[in-house]
Amino acid sequence: MTSHLKHGTSLGTGLIQAVCGWSAVALVFAAPVSRSLFLVAGLLFVLSWLSEGNHRAKWQLLRENPITTPVLALSAVVLVWSLFSPAPSIAVLHTLKVYSKLPLILMLITTFSDERWRQRAWLAFIAAMVLVVLSTYANVVIDLPWSRTQNQGLGQDHSVFIEHVSQSLMTAMFVAVCVHRAINCQTQKQRYLWITLALLALISMVFLVQARSGLVALIVASAVLLFMHIPRQKLVWVGGAAMLMSSLLIVTSPLMRDRIVLAYSEVVNYKPFELTSLGARIDMWRFALDQSIEHPFTGTGAGTYRDLAAQHFGHCTWVCEHPHNQYLFFSMEYGLLGLAAFLWFLWRVFVSAYKSLRPERTLLMVFLAILMIDSLFNVPLWFRGQSYFFFAMLALLLASARPPPSANTAQLN
Repeated sequence: MTSHLKHGTSLGTGLIQAVCGWSAVALVFAAPVSRSLFLVAGLLFVLSWLSEGNHRAKWQLLRENPITTPVLALSAVVLVWSLFSPAPSIAVLHTLKVYSKLPLILMLITTFSDERWRQRAWLAFIAAMVLVVLSTYANVVIDLPWSRTQNQGLGQDHSVFIEHVSQSLMTAMFVAVCVHRAINCQTQKQRYLWITLALLALISMVFLVQARSGLVALIVASAVLLFMHIPRQKLVWVGGAAMLMSSLLIVTSPLMRDRIVLAYSEVVNYKPFELTSLGARIDMWRFALDQSIEHPFTGTGAGTYRDLAAQHFGHCTWVCEHPHNQYLFFSMEYGLLGLAAFLWFLWRVFVSAYKSLRPERTLLMVFLAILMIDSLFNVPLWFRGQSYFFFAMLALLLASARPPPSANTAQLN
């Protein structure tokens, strides 16, 4: 069976196919710029995807994808644990709504297996990120009507459409995409264009957005890119030079330097139940870990974190939404089975990248590294500012990194 779908008349009318494809492209564009557009595009995509038919062929395609089983397993764990959760129904429904987007990854893979929609989705992501990056520069001198931050001048946070942490993570991925394309492009003119975009995005991250998570993601992404592209005998020297340049950028950025100094101060002067960014995270990690140890097999139940955290901390300032750690979040609410399903999910993404024969395998490795490191400090599969991006981009990368079909496979008509 082929590793891609050939969209023909058997998949439904041309209008339904067009709505399905363009709504999938719109999802990728919307992730960095508009939650409302993402939800509308998502609804259109699901309805058109179900309406265009050929579900047997789609399922055959998904059966060949290493990510399908762990995505379904993780979805099943959330669903089953929701049925028996002691949490209030509104909390359980919210949890189901959040993780119901997991199957969207599989649905998008089938659509992006068509090269037309895959290429358009990549253009949509690049266009969205160019808009985000250029807006951060414009926001220094003027108050953009679409910007969430209305503070001119340097030394300020200039995140635009969404909060600074999510924007910085997406920008880190955009830098990796630009560098990867600069390495693999065919002409010098194209190479200069991608290098310019990468530098603009890098400077925006370091000097115009105050997120430390994005900086960590950028360092991890750079390490993966160096490992994948630089000959082993030059890796130490090139890596050292990259670390030196990164240090110089951080030192020369008052915004980032102040954030790092603040993080160091919060860790060194940590006191339990003290409301600082990293101090609160440490408290939440300890609480979630204790709950995981106390309920290793059953977990506390889907949607239970909020009420249990409120009882433990005695307030809900910063600490009641989620524990700022995706591993502990799954482990606490769904027990060891939930954590194992999430780790299996990550492992199969790695397998997909490792076995790929396409250049996009590097970007999938970068994406996986960002997802894994971000999961230590945030909840990228739960928090909507990040989950929209991670779900859509993962589907696009998995479809892009699939190996070409073998000579003895038949195409789906």
